[in-house]
Amino acid sequence: MKNILVLLLAAVFTLTVSAQKNEQESEKEKAKRMQWFKDAKLGIFIHYGIYAVNGIDESWSFYNGYINYDDYMKQLDGFTASQFDANEWASIIKESGAKYSVLTTKHHDGVALWNSDTDHYNTVKNSAGQKDIVTPFVKALKKKDIKVGLYYSLIDWSYPDYPGHLRNEKRYAKDEERWNRFTDFYFTQMTELSKRFDPDLYWFDGDWEHSAEEWKSKELRELMLKYNKNIILNSRLRGYGDYDTPEQGAPIKKPNNPYWELCMTMNDSWGYQHNDHNYKTPYQLLRIFVDCINMGGNLLLDIGPKEDGSIPQPQLDILKEFGRWTKKHSEAIYETHAGIDYKHYNGPTAISKDGETLYLYLDRKPNHKVLVNGLDVDISSVRVVGTDAPLNYEFNNNLLSIDVKAEVCDPAITVIAIDLKSSIRLINPVTTLKEYEMAEVTKSDRWNKKHQIALEDMTDAIPSGHYNGPTAVSKDKNILYLMVDGKNNGPLVLRGLKNKINRIWVVGNGTKLSHKVIGKQYWSAVPGITYIDLPHKVLDNEMTVIAVLLDGELDLYRGKGHVIESN
Repeated sequence: MKNILVLLLAAVFTLTVSAQKNEQESEKEKAKRMQWFKDAKLGIFIHYGIYAVNGIDESWSFYNGYINYDDYMKQLDGFTASQFDANEWASIIKESGAKYSVLTTKHHDGVALWNSDTDHYNTVKNSAGQKDIVTPFVKALKKKDIKVGLYYSLIDWSYPDYPGHLRNEKRYAKDEERWNRFTDFYFTQMTELSKRFDPDLYWFDGDWEHSAEEWKSKELRELMLKYNKNIILNSRLRGYGDYDTPEQGAPIKKPNNPYWELCMTMNDSWGYQHNDHNYKTPYQLLRIFVDCINMGGNLLLDIGPKEDGSIPQPQLDILKEFGRWTKKHSEAIYETHAGIDYKHYNGPTAISKDGETLYLYLDRKPNHKVLVNGLDVDISSVRVVGTDAPLNYEFNNNLLSIDVKAEVCDPAITVIAIDLKSSIRLINPVTTLKEYEMAEVTKSDRWNKKHQIALEDMTDAIPSGHYNGPTAVSKDKNILYLMVDGKNNGPLVLRGLKNKINRIWVVGNGTKLSHKVIGKQYWSAVPGITYIDLPHKVLDNEMTVIAVLLDGELDLYRGKGHVIESN
């Protein structure tokens, strides 16, 4: 018993010391270290590897048995990178408006994209092209003043001393000697990456297969800080990272961690897949980007180059539109802080670093005045970002009403800047935005008669963050009503809906509408994003009402998103 007590005390002491060491950095010091990341807003993720040869799932395709392991690894013989141009990649990233980029240096298949001295697969010694991808790319990024991020998979399903290999086949369960050989190997690779490339950020992946103690996460963090005291680590290090990394869908609610980043594919695949043509539109991706900015986070937008190193045209087209939009609206993107609550404005917002400009993001050409409710500070001016065109406005009793004409609107997302005479202050509104907006449209007898059935069925609005605009739920909770003021720039966006949709129609018009769900992962309970196509010819010149018939009582997801643990 005495020996057990001594061991327990020793364990508690060790954990306490470890915790103290991990907490040596003050919040102020961390904020300084994280500042560039917090300000960056947009990064480009690059999934490049031998999986582009056949155009199949990176690593998971052999792990899940879609292809046998030997045939998967034969892709090394077809990986030429013959058109790979690091400077061209860096230029494309720079022009997109991204401030950092993250390259897969090694995925779960264990194939390193640099000339590693370790006795394991890499594209220099083992692929047809015999090319080092990491070295020239890092140099090109630094030349363009783009922050360098390196993705590294903790998992290595090819390494002979790693326990995992296939979903239904493990090399071993417990073998301390073999496990230590593996951790020595991956620590060696991490040391190589740090010494040779001195990155600004590490993007780890695959931590779900083992505990922090098994991964030696604490020791790894200390090693990385040894080489670069300002290094930033993502969250996939079992509690030893700096920022959260949800994927494929922006959180509905602002994450607790002030530092976070959504990683998102342009289509349904991370790496290049020749048969995946299901690309999101530039508008859809910009809307997701704006949602990230609104909650103080970043978007890490993924591209998947072809085997030869060329970037597919649909991806280039999306990056070009991002470049146009970010260049025009740069002041409302970079170095901004998270926006205001949706009770003050029906949409995403951001605040300038000095707190004296409020930015409103508008994804439509409104019929009525744009409202900001509960603003408790004097206004200097209201203007359109990117053109500085002044906008007429009225400001009375803490309610700001802005007249936004269609001709000043951006084809994707318009940004309105409200320049304040001092730092922003807000009060809790007595009258809600929905009450103001409905009071305006219900002045019309024609509109009331057209929408009478729905108006008599409407009850409370849904929580904020799911839809940009007024909403209501039917008395039986089986119908969700969405209201649209003006002409939408793209499909309506409904986030966090867990229900299946039985039918959608335009109230008072009867036109049935189509919808599409994007980003739903089969292995996750987190819902995707619902996009509803709304043709302009069915719009009401006051306010359009959309009825969404559900498969049961309304059920909304209010969480922080998911992290991939399967594919």
